[in-house]
Amino acid sequence: MSYWSAVKGKISDSVTRILRLDSSTHSMQTVGYPHHEVHQGSHFYIEGHITLGAAATNFFKVVTPDSLKWDHMVWTVSGSGIVTATIDEDATGGMAGGEVATIHGNNRNKKCWTGRHTGADDQATVLTDATKSWTPDELIGYQVFNSTDECSGIVTDNDETTVTVAALAGGTGNDWDTDDAFEINASGTVITKGVTTCTAYIQRLAEQKFGSKQIVSIVSREDELVVKQDTVHCFSLTSGTASNIIFHRLSWYEHEDKG
Repeated sequence: MSYWSAVKGKISDSVTRILRLDSSTHSMQTVGYPHHEVHQGSHFYIEGHITLGAAATNFFKVVTPDSLKWDHMVWTVSGSGIVTATIDEDATGGMAGGEVATIHGNNRNKKCWTGRHTGADDQATVLTDATKSWTPDELIGYQVFNSTDECSGIVTDNDETTVTVAALAGGTGNDWDTDDAFEINASGTVITKGVTTCTAYIQRLAEQKFGSKQIVSIVSREDELVVKQDTVHCFSLTSGTASNIIFHRLSWYEHEDKG
């Protein structure tokens, strides 16, 4: 028996497995931690593009979860012209309006549900999807996004076909209408795109200016930003040229410390 065939590791508090080696190279079979979070259903992203005129700015309000979760963020930005990108911590002032961004789970098969509201119009707190067979209470604490109205809320209750929130916010109607699309996942982060402005902050974490090429405030996992918990951040994109097409992608995973 080889040494590695006897080495075991815990995959949970109560389950242990033998470590496996690749049959060709005899290297240990592992995945990086960020990829592990994809498998766990704790990796998320938003992305999109906007067209800005010269000197115009688009602001994103990013509110991180409380002390139970840690956001590890990577932000990718590219523009057809000059762009200045900033990230400000403990941001305050002027961040009104805007619409809640639908946060997507990278793993579409775990801790992630999508569908359409099959109930009546103007439902303020209850989403219905008659095609679902959820386990009662399994979604409590998850975030539900109305991708059509661009509002969201935290799930307080669910049964086999309905999901209840205390209130929806950040959209136009802040309710459910028949055929509205939804996504439910475990993200604790709330992102509002297109807020009015950001007038003050305590710490500027990143500021980069570039032109007609891909850039990122943080581009690799070695440079990822583990952002401050339970904090308002302001991400901004400012155009230096007219008719500037700017692509943005914010990707992160939310780890929880093990006891």
